[in-house]
Amino acid sequence: MFRFKQFDIIQAKNAMKVGTDSVLLGAWCSVEHAEKVLDIGTGTGLLSLMIAQRNDKARIDAVEIDAEAAEEANLNVANSKFNSAIEVFNTSIQDFVKHMIKIE
Repeated sequence: MFRFKQFDIIQAKNAMKVGTDSVLLGAWCSVEHAEKVLDIGTGTGLLSLMIAQRNDKARIDAVEIDAEAAEEANLNVANSKFNSAIEVFNTSIQDFVKHMIKIE
């Protein structure tokens, strides 16, 4: 388990573990005025959780093709206080886009 100030990351099954590059990206990206965010290849859900932590108005779609990674991302999001801001999709980005076009 990897602990942050306001959430924990479970990463036992995930091929892409928490790393310095993702933590730095999550800390440095400008999200203060974002309303909608798309996290492609969410892995553990780390970036989505970091964005939700920094912007309580953003709604985040987190897309992950790997079933085990998506399962852990869902668990990490569900166990956080940011669970209403993030939705995890276990699908390819191509299928996600097709699905979103049909909705809109």
